[in-house]
Amino acid sequence: MVNQRPTIKMIAELSGASRGTVDRVLHKRGNVNPETARRIEETAKALHYRPNTVAKSLATQRRNIKICVILHIQGNLFFDDVVSGVEKAAAEIKDFGIAVTVRRGANFDVECQLRNIDAAVHEGCRAIILVPINDPRITTRLNDLHDTGVPVIFLTSYLEQTACLCHVGCDYYKAGRIAAELFNLVSGGRGRIGIVTPPCTLLGVNLRIQGLRSAIEQEYPGMRLVALSEVPGDEVLAYRYTRDMLLAHPELDCVFYSIGGLSSGLKAIAELDPQHKLRIVSLDMIQPIVDAVKGGMIMATICQEPIAQGYTAIKVAFDYLLAHTEPALKNILIDPSIKIRQSFHETGISGAVLADPDRSVDAASCVPFS
Repeated sequence: MVNQRPTIKMIAELSGASRGTVDRVLHKRGNVNPETARRIEETAKALHYRPNTVAKSLATQRRNIKICVILHIQGNLFFDDVVSGVEKAAAEIKDFGIAVTVRRGANFDVECQLRNIDAAVHEGCRAIILVPINDPRITTRLNDLHDTGVPVIFLTSYLEQTACLCHVGCDYYKAGRIAAELFNLVSGGRGRIGIVTPPCTLLGVNLRIQGLRSAIEQEYPGMRLVALSEVPGDEVLAYRYTRDMLLAHPELDCVFYSIGGLSSGLKAIAELDPQHKLRIVSLDMIQPIVDAVKGGMIMATICQEPIAQGYTAIKVAFDYLLAHTEPALKNILIDPSIKIRQSFHETGISGAVLADPDRSVDAASCVPFS
């Protein structure tokens, strides 16, 4: 039997350190706790470890790799959580010589997104993770970028007929069908529904609306989609558009508040529906929505797991750049989950309180880098 050549992974397992820490000790770079360094060096000596010069050369080439994450919107709490997932993953791959930068664009500004793409290329980024705006100019630019060998990963939304490594997002179609099912349960199948939504220029938004429509048409013929209000990513407009929709359609008894990153529309609902007669389903877990669920204003919120989305996108880029491993799926969808008021109540066991469910689920979904 041929003896297995000792590896950094073996040293890490035997010394109880991370692979990144072992790499720093063996290659004399970075600060490491002296006791940890001594333990790693003794383990390497006991295994008769010898650096692989070919691997070392490749590792040197890999250092200073840049990944750029480009968002299309500012001041949106949902995307703040996406960035939290990105930052969690970025911290884990830092020891591999990979830097992650985040660029935020003006709200749905195509020219701004094009400038951010060009800036990322100019800075030498080896991969771009993008929340894309559905515009032919973006498609053309990304297809040109693909031809130069720079991988593009779509995050939270995607573009049709556009080259990419993969798309990481939530199952938006399923989220729409879940909303329809919830409205069916509380309205006895007779609900009159209004939707407050981001612009339908985002394909993920379209899928969510299609999911709701299809569920109504196929399974709940007694319900009706009465109104659809598109809010272009602004708190002032979220309040105004939500209020205008409710005033224009007094027959509404169900509202799908699907702009989870903006909360001012909830203020309009509270002003016009102080007795909470409307059945409201929302998206995600920003604090104003959590508070509204706890207070009984929102009956349920559908979580799109933004932290897991951001983390997963970085992990896909990491695997591709360092191991040349393409994702097994072109469309990586994270299942939505449902949270209701009881999700936030005390457990009754020693006064314990449930942790933030959105972050707990996301953290469990994020498998650490190895």
